[in-house]
Order: sequence, then C-alpha cells, then structure tokens
Amino acid sequence: MALIVSLLALAAAHRCASLSRAACSAAGDIDDPPLPLRRSLLARFRERRALAVIDITATEWCDKQMEFVLEHGRPERTEAMKAGSDRHAQLEEVVIERVDVAIRTAEESWAVKFMNFIVGTNQLLFDGITRENFRWSWMAGVIDEIRMPTDGASSHPILVDTKTRSKPTIPSEAHKRNGRLQLMCYKYLWDNLNTEKFPAENFFIYFDLNPNFLLSDDVKWYISSLGFDAKI
Repeated sequence: MALIVSLLALAAAHRCASLSRAACSAAGDIDDPPLPLRRSLLARFRERRALAVIDITATEWCDKQMEFVLEHGRPERTEAMKAGSDRHAQLEEVVIERVDVAIRTAEESWAVKFMNFIVGTNQLLFDGITRENFRWSWMAGVIDEIRMPTDGASSHPILVDTKTRSKPTIPSEAHKRNGRLQLMCYKYLWDNLNTEKFPAENFFIYFDLNPNFLLSDDVKWYISSLGFDAKI
C-alpha cells in the first residue's frame, strides 16, 4: 500500500523540492526565515477520504496532468468521454437496475455504498456476474465487471475492466500498461477484503463518521427494499 500511495505523493515531493531550491537561490540574506513548504497533494486533496484507483492510474499516466486536475478541476468532457460513459451505462443496465436514493450526509453515502457492495457480491455468487462493484480498503475503486469462470477449472473470480476508444486502433503499450496497473489495484482491493478482517473502528475514525448516526427514511426504505433490516 505504501508503494501505491507514494505514486500520488511523488509529484508533490518533486514540486516541493523544486520550490525549496528556488527559495534558496532567490534568498538575499542567509538570516531570512525559510519559506513554508506546501503540503503534499495527498494531504491537501485526499485527507479524510479514500485514495481512488484513478488517482493511481492518472498519476502513472501523467503526474503533472494529475496535479493540474487536483488544483484546477477536471477539463470539460469530450464526446469520446461521453461515449465511453454511455457504453459503461449500457453494460451496467444488463445486470443492474439503478435506483435513485436521496443522500444527505457522508454516513448515508457510505451506507448506500456498503449495501450496493453486498448486493453486488450476492449477485456474483448466485448469478456468476456483477458490474460496477464498489471496493475499498483505504483505496477505493469501482470494478467494471466481476464474473465467475464458467469452465469449472477455477473458482477464482475474473476481474474485467472495459475500455473504449475513439478510433478503431490497437491501444499503445502505454495504454496497456496503465490498464494493467488499474486491474492490479482492483486485484489488491479484492484480495484485501477477502483475506483481512474489516477494521470498522479505524474506518469510522479515518473518515470522521458517526457509527450511531440515524439514517433517513429514504435510505432505510432503500435498504429494506433489498431485503435487509433497516430499523436503525
């Protein structure tokens, strides 16, 4: 995990080092107080929230572009990006029915994510496939598709990530490498959740959540509609 986190912090560390050198060369008096260093991108933009898989892959693709996105926001979506989102939505509708739920707090947001995760996992066990399955372990990601093998040779799920392209060409090696990194992160999330006990207390503390929070009627209705007890 430390290796993965360091990818996002690498750009910030390089920038801080450059700022330090510039400050030293521009100083006219050795007694002048040193300029304060900026906090890392990881501390500034991902504090009290999970590190996203896309944070890792976007940083590997272009660390300066990722830095620009964090500091100035994402650029306007292109037609190719919209087409990719539409394709993902089409694939999701094959196995999942979306339901609108009014979410007002961080506690309710996580409650719905947990329920979607449980439903997706049950769907995988009984139907052999699920899509857009949210996984987390201090790093979070939405796996496009998880399916069980149908040949009987293995009982291990297959993780699938769907990529769309604006042109009918074979992806470059750089694109393939970035896609492999994304699946590696998903594999890490899958293995971690299936082999380690979920640290509930640390989870509530890290994300600053109230474990005794009373969910709204809308969220409780959604949980009940899935067949689970939602009295609290």
